Amino acid sequence: MKTGTNLLKIILVLWFTISLPTYAANIYLNSTYPEARFLPADKLHAWCDHVANIAIESKWENISTINLVLKYDTKKIKIIRVVPIDQSSTTNYSIEYNKILFNKISNEDFKETKVALFNLYYKSNENITGNTFEFTEGSYLTTKYWRVISLNASFSTPFAKAPECEPDVVPPIIEMVKPLNKTNWVALDSSFIFEIKDDWKWIDKKQLKLHINNQNYVYDDNGVFWSWDQLIVYPRTRLPVNKLIPISISISDKQKYWWANIQNESFEVKTSSWLVLENYLDPFKFRELAQWYASFRWTQKECALIWNIYLQEDWIYQKSWKAILKKLWCPIPAQLQNIEEEKDATAAPIVQEKIEKKSYISVFWVIWWTLFIITFILKLHYRHWFTKHKKMVEQFKKLNLN
Repeated sequence: MKTGTNLLKIILVLWFTISLPTYAANIYLNSTYPEARFLPADKLHAWCDHVANIAIESKWENISTINLVLKYDTKKIKIIRVVPIDQSSTTNYSIEYNKILFNKISNEDFKETKVALFNLYYKSNENITGNTFEFTEGSYLTTKYWRVISLNASFSTPFAKAPECEPDVVPPIIEMVKPLNKTNWVALDSSFIFEIKDDWKWIDKKQLKLHINNQNYVYDDNGVFWSWDQLIVYPRTRLPVNKLIPISISISDKQKYWWANIQNESFEVKTSSWLVLENYLDPFKFRELAQWYASFRWTQKECALIWNIYLQEDWIYQKSWKAILKKLWCPIPAQLQNIEEEKDATAAPIVQEKIEKKSYISVFWVIWWTLFIITFILKLHYRHWFTKHKKMVEQFKKLNLN
């Protein structure tokens, strides 16, 4: 009878023990490794800044308190800062000589879930080959039933020297800002403006490869200009009429470590189907470009076309058209030479009369101002002596009375 009773007690104890929940938790420390193209990719880079994510995973449902003591070797590692992930909860931390103290009070559901606690930013020594982070005695968590679970753990990280601590991982961005609307036609003397940006180490201008209408341009061509993050390009020749112009451009960043990011973009614009110039093109800039490239000179047919427009305009606007024709170096056609000479001969007496009239008015104006100034000075002189004489008379009267 006793044997059966003891056996029953043993079975009950085993069943009760098995039915109890398991109290287990894991702590994780993962440092961010560099990209695979920046060797060595399987080790952290010595003498560089790194970030490690500290996370926890528990099989218990509700965690009441998390307390961590993270030790490190001060000869190998320098702590930069600690950034808690959950700012809403009650979190406290401090960085001491060779350890980090972290405490968090929370009632979150951690069961079967890896939850990030904080990010650790640190810098390694220049000659470091390895380091160990240790969660030592004093690292634990408590459940809502005051069950204490230890979190002791050790994490080793290998280090190796690298040529560069901050490799450029951001490729350049290329956008065409002129013409902004690529579906509309562009003028035959149009220039092109590209906006080129890089958020890291900027770009290597010498690696520019630009093709416009099957012509190649490099960074130091005469028609290529840089203005901070804008690339301005003036084509060597005027664009052809009514044609789709292919444009391709590529640029690389200034990355010197391993290989650089290269960005390629392609565009296509359509030129106008008749002779159209940009209304806002600076004539001085156009003249300067014309001096650089002989191909910017206008053909005889184009000049004759513009002279024809000049003749059809009212005489009020002909002066402006004539100035444009001179800027474009369009000679006067032989058949129009006599007409222009007659106009100049007719206009000469009128102009001379205007000049003489203007000269007469200017002389009269000088005489008038001279007389006005003399009169004004005499009046001031008279007023001064009149006031002085008046005071003398009043003083004399006072003396006689006395």
